Amino acid sequence: MLKIFESFTKQPSLKNLGLKRYQFSYSFDKLVLGVDNIHFDVRISPQVYNALKRTAILLMIKHSQSEDFFSDYKRDSCEIGKETLRRVCTDALIDGINKAKSGNEVQIDYLSQTALAKLFLEEIKNQYRSILTHFEPLVRKYQLSQRYDQNEVFLITDKLADIKLHRNQIIRLAGKELFDLLNDIQVRKLRNMREANFPAEKILPDNYLINPILHTNNPTDDFLLIEEYVLLGQRSEDPDNYTSIKLIIHELLGKTDLGQNNFGSESITQANKLNNKKDNLFIHAMENLLDPWIMEPSNIDRLFNYFDSQELYKNAKKAKESKDALRKIKEQIKTQRKLLNIFYRKFKKSHLLKQIIAAFEMKSVYSRYCPPMVPRQIREFLVDFWSRISIIYQQKRLKSSYSQDFSFTPLQETIKLINKTSAKEKKQYLLMFLKQFSRYHRDICNFRVIKDAMDSINLATEENIILLSRENHSLFEFLLPDEKIKEEKAIANHVIIKADIRGSMIINHTMRNRGLNVASHFSLNFFDPISAVLADYGAAKVFIEGDAIILSIFEKEDAAQVNYSVARACGLAIKMLQIVRNYNEKNKENNLPVLELGIGICYCQGPPSFLFDGDSRIMISPAINQADRLSSCDKILRKIFKSQNDLFNLFVFENESVEIAETDTDESYFRYNVNGIELNEDGFNKLAKEINLQIFTYPSGDDESMKFYTGKVPLANSNYQRIIIREALIHKVQPTALDVTGKISKKYYEVCTHHKIYNYIDSHS
Repeated sequence: MLKIFESFTKQPSLKNLGLKRYQFSYSFDKLVLGVDNIHFDVRISPQVYNALKRTAILLMIKHSQSEDFFSDYKRDSCEIGKETLRRVCTDALIDGINKAKSGNEVQIDYLSQTALAKLFLEEIKNQYRSILTHFEPLVRKYQLSQRYDQNEVFLITDKLADIKLHRNQIIRLAGKELFDLLNDIQVRKLRNMREANFPAEKILPDNYLINPILHTNNPTDDFLLIEEYVLLGQRSEDPDNYTSIKLIIHELLGKTDLGQNNFGSESITQANKLNNKKDNLFIHAMENLLDPWIMEPSNIDRLFNYFDSQELYKNAKKAKESKDALRKIKEQIKTQRKLLNIFYRKFKKSHLLKQIIAAFEMKSVYSRYCPPMVPRQIREFLVDFWSRISIIYQQKRLKSSYSQDFSFTPLQETIKLINKTSAKEKKQYLLMFLKQFSRYHRDICNFRVIKDAMDSINLATEENIILLSRENHSLFEFLLPDEKIKEEKAIANHVIIKADIRGSMIINHTMRNRGLNVASHFSLNFFDPISAVLADYGAAKVFIEGDAIILSIFEKEDAAQVNYSVARACGLAIKMLQIVRNYNEKNKENNLPVLELGIGICYCQGPPSFLFDGDSRIMISPAINQADRLSSCDKILRKIFKSQNDLFNLFVFENESVEIAETDTDESYFRYNVNGIELNEDGFNKLAKEINLQIFTYPSGDDESMKFYTGKVPLANSNYQRIIIREALIHKVQPTALDVTGKISKKYYEVCTHHKIYNYIDSHS
């Protein structure tokens, strides 16, 4: 009867649950193979090797609890070693990011991360063997000598046996601590740097290397599962083995609109026909389509957790949220409850619920019995009467082998708890199980990818291989700054920033009439504070005029880490305006003239020219003249726009006269630039290559959409600064009356500074 009812029940829609796909692109197919034409040759900094070796052995001592057998071991040494390892690994990974950016190939960054992970795993196993190597001769020495107490010999032999018995646990714990350190570097130190250089979809997820399966030879090991995930069946006939659980989830989700939308009705029909043939082609196809949803653990709550949604509804009701918001939450609760009930009935029918509950409840007691028992026996004891009788009988027969009484009372108490579990609690256990299974499924799939990638890497340490591979341009080296060859690189390209004070003559006249010092006013409010921040942006002064400053940022050949010249120039221009605005607030309070700027940024491909006046080097560059034009402001437009706009500080128009426009001289354009920053077109194109820019479009009232670009700028001091660029159209105007003709010429680019623009972009990103 239930089957008939279920067949007529409409499957819940998942469209409004906000599900996320777990997927990323990962390949080395664009990288050149090493000298054996099979592997990728990678050389990692020797300093990383040394720091890793020292730290790994200390962690092995710590997690094997053998500190008393190493006279030179100190707890502080372990933390100091980890900090040293953190520093050198950060520098090596930064070198990988820089090489990926310089080569315009993100796979180099993938290679550096994977090679470092492989090195970590190999060194963990090497240092475990070092621990054994330390103990084994010590045991023989004590056994053969008459000077040592027999109890000391027993202590050493027991410790060696314990280290061998707990091999997997020791390696897993040491590996976890090392990879937590590696992941902390990735998330806290390098994520911003990667986001500034690569699109989000090309950055490996944070959980990629936090994978417990990396630290075991057996992904189905009972202790691994129970400590890191949840215990699963191992035998093919077990209803809760990995494959069986995966098929249940694929089957149930495949009937929802998630599966239907992935396939489409025609594909479903065709796949159902294939399903009747051998190899279950339909199921394999369904797995490939549904896996990205199942491998995202947060989707489990979005799909099933109506318990949290009910709390969300209560809080929203108390907060007097809108009826529409409350209605959406109620629909979400209804969908989640319906979907969880479908899964609950399926798992109950498959006799899996009791095993799932036992898998969680046994975690607090299983260690008392293992060894000599194994975790799987504990669960069988909890769920199956006949297994319980058999295990009790077996343990009584072996009782004489134990040094202490073997009581089953804690397990009997656990059985009572399992039997008292309510239907609601069973659903919550099912929810917990699905979350852990999602993590395990994701980690299994990631492990296969990582293992294949690691197997394709040759960690080159032999000098002849390194030299041969380097000479053939097939060696990928990830080194620390002090390991690279130091040499002065030639200037490849440059950027000029011109900042011009508006109305300097009026300020000069006003202050002189009041008996005030004009030079110190400009110096304290403009020149000095700007000079103080130049190092943060890798900028230098070209020269200073009475009311203007010209700055430069150079790009050096083969120096990817400083090739953010345009991005940093934009950040510096924003900082200059912030500095001046802060001083203006004080000047207003003291009735002193405020400063207004116009800033132009010009990128020029190729190096500038230099001539020398004695020891003074004088720069010659067309970028200086263009930056001067970009920073200028038309007097008439200043009167028109001064009180009309508070968001944008730059407007550019082109003279309607073809003869003048073709010459592209100063008279070709009319420009309003008061506290504005204009970036030349070549500079914008270069900026798009320097950092990852997101595009936002904002509809305006004149049928023209405004386009904004935003991204993060890596500064020379390792900080990051967000910038926003407005792309606008240059309209042609009549030169006499400045009337817009409607004709559109080119585009111009304003570096935005108003906080409302940044708030708008942040709220829509």
